[in-house]
Amino acid sequence: MSRVCLYVDGFNVYHALDVKYPHLKWLNYWKLAEAVLQTKDRLVGVCYFSSFVTWKPEAVMRHKLYIKALQSVGVTFVRGPFKTRDSFCHLCRKSYKTHEEKQTDVNIAVTLLADAVENRFDKAILATADSDLLPVIITLRRLCPDKRIGIMFPIGRNSFDLRQNADFILRMPQSLLEQCQFSDTLVIGKETLARPQNWK
Repeated sequence: MSRVCLYVDGFNVYHALDVKYPHLKWLNYWKLAEAVLQTKDRLVGVCYFSSFVTWKPEAVMRHKLYIKALQSVGVTFVRGPFKTRDSFCHLCRKSYKTHEEKQTDVNIAVTLLADAVENRFDKAILATADSDLLPVIITLRRLCPDKRIGIMFPIGRNSFDLRQNADFILRMPQSLLEQCQFSDTLVIGKETLARPQNWK
């Protein structure tokens, strides 16, 4: 029996859903991982990597609510920061502030490699289409050749580099995402969590 871990690049999946599939954002990643297991697989962990957009208070509230829902089914949340940086527009010749997600790729890479070296899985599934994560896949295959790593591409996304270097490929079709939603209302202890209105 193969032990399987899922590692989710939170914003990569979120942005894949944001425009056409906002009603699928209330996604239960534990259930999604179980849905793609093979007969002799056993799910042993799901890690969700993301950051809070602290300059948008309503979005932060939704995100924290969602993370509570994920944690209630056993998903581990690994938080990275957003950094503010100065940018310059060459058209209008003005400076402006932008926000950039930091450390998520590093957090995914470090967690994935640590789990492999500490023998926490036999197969890893990386939910992303971000080719910046290619080096960790190559390194994992070199350091732990007995481990298998697959890519689960977010709906509508792809990456030639990731595809060429993965042991197997999975997808997130709309029908699967619809099957793996949380209930509209979750009761966790004395707390009730409801799907955000704009995720319906």
